[in-house]
Amino acid sequence: MGSNMTSGCSRHVVARIAFAAIAALVVIGQGDGLLAQAPDRVLSTEGTFTGKVVAVGIDGIDLEERGGDTRKIAIDQIREIQFGGEPQSLRAARSLLNRGRAADALEEVGKVEATELDGAEQFLLDELDFVKAAAAGRAVLATGADPKEAGKLVADFLTKHPKSHHFFEMQELLGDLLARAGKVDTAATTYATLAKGPAAFKVRAAAAKAGMLFNQRKFAEALAEYDAAIKIDAGDDASAAQKRSAQLGKARCLSQLGKNAEAVEIVQAILKQADPEEKELLGRVYNVLGDAYRAAGDRDQDALISYLTVDLVYNGNPESHAEALANLAELWDKAKNPERSREARKLLQDSYPASPWAKKAAGGG
Repeated sequence: MGSNMTSGCSRHVVARIAFAAIAALVVIGQGDGLLAQAPDRVLSTEGTFTGKVVAVGIDGIDLEERGGDTRKIAIDQIREIQFGGEPQSLRAARSLLNRGRAADALEEVGKVEATELDGAEQFLLDELDFVKAAAAGRAVLATGADPKEAGKLVADFLTKHPKSHHFFEMQELLGDLLARAGKVDTAATTYATLAKGPAAFKVRAAAAKAGMLFNQRKFAEALAEYDAAIKIDAGDDASAAQKRSAQLGKARCLSQLGKNAEAVEIVQAILKQADPEEKELLGRVYNVLGDAYRAAGDRDQDALISYLTVDLVYNGNPESHAEALANLAELWDKAKNPERSREARKLLQDSYPASPWAKKAAGGG
């Protein structure tokens, strides 16, 4: 009996210690709001900061840090905001969206349950609206589907959240959807809104207009717009990144205008400057390099190597990978290697059946 009494007393002591520990944590949490729940995290070009997002606007956000100080983070420095209380499916969907997997993001964000949002702050609910609209819009651009419904969703987001930190990003997406719908004048007006933002967005505005002209096969006009984007006077890192995209666009135009040597020179310069971790950028770079080699007429072997680099190394972005596979299917056919061509075409159809590149390749046999 003595043994049982001793055991029982031990259990009571352990239980009381555990209760006291939990109570202490609750008190600490009540005394410091940042400890009561997971903090928000802002991933920026200057590093990762934690705290609580207390204000958002089209120019940036305010983050209240642990000591009570407020850090202002400019919009062109923000890469991602992860809200402490957000559902896992929302965080996963945004990650997929940032990696160019819009269709997967749309499916993932649909898994968020209403019960997971009970008591959620407005910033988090606004983020959910953003991911839903952005994923729908980018999925349309990736598949070539009718942009009408997605365009309405993006426009509704902008109407409902005119001061969102996603404002400029969604304006650009709306412009892309309008351009896809053939409403080029309205798209140009929408792109012009980007020019009201920081320098990086001015570059994006000019590059977006250039891309629209390129898709209309107005290559000389597009080239002039890309040059204008590259010449915008700004010295920040965000602008430099956008200018590299504009330089890629310029190289594409030069290829279409028969200036392939100039195009290759531009792309190779970007490759020398690029960080190996910039995989999404490098996928696009090697595709443009492959295009320039193909356009030259006598450098198909170099083009094959470029597209294979995307297929084997920089295949994380669905659009870039699909484009590379479609080109590989054509080049292997041309090289009298039907087996490799069938392999590339099958991988394209199996992995990206809704892609415009898959539809194009389907006609190639």
